Amino acid sequence: MSKERARIIRIAAVVHNGVFHDARVLKEAGTLKALGHDVRIFGLTPNEDEEFVLPNGIPVHLAHRDTSIIRARMREDGLEPTRENSVLTSFGVQGEQVFAKVRDTFEPEAVHVHDHVVLTAAGRFKETFGCPIVWDAHEIYEDLAGLEDVRRVVNPRIIRENVPNIDAFITLNRSIADFYAEKYPGLPTATLVPNAVERVSMSEYDGRLHDAAGLARDQRVLLFQGGFAPHRGIPSLLEAATLLDERWSLVFMGWGKLDGQIDEAAARADDRPEGRSRIAKIPGAPHDELLSWTAGASLGAIPYEDTGLNHRFCSPNKLWEYPAAGVPMLATDMPEMALRINEWGIGITVGRELDPHDIAARVNAVTAADLDRMRESCAQFTANDNWQAYEPRIADIYAGLMHEAAASDATADAERDHRERAGTASGLWGRLVNSSRKLFTN
Repeated sequence: MSKERARIIRIAAVVHNGVFHDARVLKEAGTLKALGHDVRIFGLTPNEDEEFVLPNGIPVHLAHRDTSIIRARMREDGLEPTRENSVLTSFGVQGEQVFAKVRDTFEPEAVHVHDHVVLTAAGRFKETFGCPIVWDAHEIYEDLAGLEDVRRVVNPRIIRENVPNIDAFITLNRSIADFYAEKYPGLPTATLVPNAVERVSMSEYDGRLHDAAGLARDQRVLLFQGGFAPHRGIPSLLEAATLLDERWSLVFMGWGKLDGQIDEAAARADDRPEGRSRIAKIPGAPHDELLSWTAGASLGAIPYEDTGLNHRFCSPNKLWEYPAAGVPMLATDMPEMALRINEWGIGITVGRELDPHDIAARVNAVTAADLDRMRESCAQFTANDNWQAYEPRIADIYAGLMHEAAASDATADAERDHRERAGTASGLWGRLVNSSRKLFTN
């Protein structure tokens, strides 16, 4: 291992959320901590300032997200009270609040910025600490599903203005990297670090998913896990559930805006014997238990709607979580999801129109032999494509930055030595000239 790799670096990982439920932030910080670096995570909370330590020993510092000052800040800056200026100022204020928490708590040698909100403070981090900035883009922020029009203007502006501050760039996959390379040519070449999950040993399924959903243990489950948000294909799944064979049930495990819609659909579809419900809903599982719950599914659903580039090119956590639990997938035929599903044989895809009849037909056609084959493929996929496989890429980023910093310091030292030697030589020459003048004068 090189000296640059072995050196301990003080790293501030910064994000605009409460940290604890952001798996990507936690995994990247954990990787850097495991490499021996001094890592701290800084985020925001709607409550009072908070500090806690993660089980792996990483300190987390949360600053109070104070949005009450936005209007006053806009007046101070002479901005018109438009929605665009309000959003831009809000993001800037949140970035400042995270920056202030770092400044008052830590002296980082590198800042690892997640998402675009805290990227607004990149210049402040550079100016104050003189350190490199690593930016991890989790999304295509200007084309998020259902994004407010004004944010389609504000989000790319933030990125564009901060490109000069970014020293290393991380994103999820080749499609998103190509988008950023074309739209923001000044960005460093992207390092691809997908949302893979850590490789773990799975114990035998204990029936918890079926029991919580009130299903017979032999019932096949089409599982949707995560946020019940718009544009994730939930209406299509609900309609498809009315067409599923009695051996299949649709289970939602999570929370979100569409809770009520799911409850209403479940009540309308209550036409089956006990233990064979068409639709069931259970609370989200704790992250450290997630795979044990997921393991009860026969198929995991990722029916994202083609509502913009961010969804079209997505490769969400579930693309790794389901296979890690031994569960094949049913997913929309989007480029990055289809790439892995088809290459590894770990599921089936459906058209982007998400026709409920097509979804139901594909699910009903899956045989026991199909499930066994796809489960075996999931095991092979997880053994090869997991978080540990991508950790060296994160290590290499920081080794490279520290190598560049060391080279820059060496160059500066050499230039300083040269100036000092030149100054000394100039002084000696000056004294010789003066002595000669005196000799000839005398």
